[in-house]
Amino acid sequence: MRYTGLLLAIVATTAIAAAFGANSAKAGDQVMIDPVEFMVSWPDLIGRDVVITKGRIAVASDQFMLLNVPGGNITLMPPWADRDDLRVLFQNCTSVLTDQRCDVAAEGTVGKSLAGAPQLSGVDFFKPAGQQ
Repeated sequence: MRYTGLLLAIVATTAIAAAFGANSAKAGDQVMIDPVEFMVSWPDLIGRDVVITKGRIAVASDQFMLLNVPGGNITLMPPWADRDDLRVLFQNCTSVLTDQRCDVAAEGTVGKSLAGAPQLSGVDFFKPAGQQ
């Protein structure tokens, strides 16, 4: 998974957020956002590309996955940006209850599921900052 790119993005957006006093930072059309802030503001982000900085994958499959974050679940939908990332998820994250091996940062385009809940599509996975 892409450690260096995520680390650079976090450092850059942390500096931007500190400069502007924001909870999320925009890089072009992409927003790096804390999971709690995402759950509060996701309806305003529909159609935008975001990176949710940390969540835990559950019920991983090729059809969909859940990203558990404080405040709820985000449905993750294909296409998967890097199918190589799926190996670890399929080995460790297919049940409802998962552990720290399933902690990820997730990048994708925000949408709304048929049930009216948040979803990301075109998802790419990264290890969260500070995790190896």
